[in-house]
This record gives sequence, structure tokens and C-alpha cells, in this order.
Amino acid sequence: MHLLRQTKRILFSSSLNKSQKNKIPIKGLMLMRENEKGYTLVELLAVIVILGIIAVIATLAINNLIEKSKKQAFVANALTMKSSAQYYAKDAMLQEKVTGKITYKELIDAQLIEPILDPHSKTVMAPDESSYVLADGESVISICLLGEEYNLCTNEDGDKEEISFSTLSVQSLQKN
Repeated sequence: MHLLRQTKRILFSSSLNKSQKNKIPIKGLMLMRENEKGYTLVELLAVIVILGIIAVIATLAINNLIEKSKKQAFVANALTMKSSAQYYAKDAMLQEKVTGKITYKELIDAQLIEPILDPHSKTVMAPDESSYVLADGESVISICLLGEEYNLCTNEDGDKEEISFSTLSVQSLQKN
């Protein structure tokens, strides 16, 4: 206690010159400096913690954005199938063929669409007949598109049902 009072008296006295004030020993080990430049460890740790919090928030936001983009890409693939199926249906009408169910495999075989890359699994969807578009004459009505993780072929109740193009949206996607 006596050392602390003595140090305060020395610090606040005007009899010491500037160089003496900057080098007053406290408890024999530490030096007290009046014009110290730099940051304390606590200040540096606070900045690091704040930067860490910002990085976590940014990572979560970016991950959500990527997931939303994948879902939008899946719906865009369905719209690509719709365009190809419309062309296929018009061509079939000219050749007086009956169209009803136009499969993904038929569209690939007719070279109207390239194999679709599933945005979630990053694999090419196999050309099979499980994904299809329903047509009525020249117009296409609904779609059933099955990916590895998501599908556009299931209603909210979990029943298999084609999705109408008039109601097709990202909200129509269901997890497999």
C-alpha cells in the first residue's frame, strides 16, 4: 500500500521530468509509461472475437444462399424439361403421334435436352423413365422430376403426384 501511494505521488508531482515519469518502477517488475503506443492483449482478443463472430455469421449466410441457389437450379432444370417437352409435343403433333407422358429418357434420346446435372449431389441424373412431363396435345401440364436428394414429384402429404407448371416454385421441392 505504501508503494502504491508513493508511486501515485511521484506520478502526479510536477517535479519529475518526462523521462523520469516514463520509467517509474511499480512493485519492482513493471514499468509504467505515460505515452505507451500499441494495444493491450485484451483489446486484441476482443477484436479477434468480434472478427470470429462476423466470420460465423457470414459463413451461415453464404451457406443459406448456396442452398437456395441449388434449389432454384433444380426448379430451372424442371423448366428446361418443360421447354424441351413442348418442342417434343409439337413435333409429335406434326407426325400425328399421341403424346401424354414424355419421359426424361425420351427427351435425351431425341437430343432435345442434355443430361441434367443434379445441383445437390453434383451428379448427372440417369436418363430413365421415372422423371417425366405430362402433356395434353401441344401443351405440357405438369412435371415429375426426381433428383437424388430432392424431387418435384411429391405433394405436401408425401404422396407421389406431378407438380403443375402453374404452381411450380422452390416451395414445391420435397426432400426424398
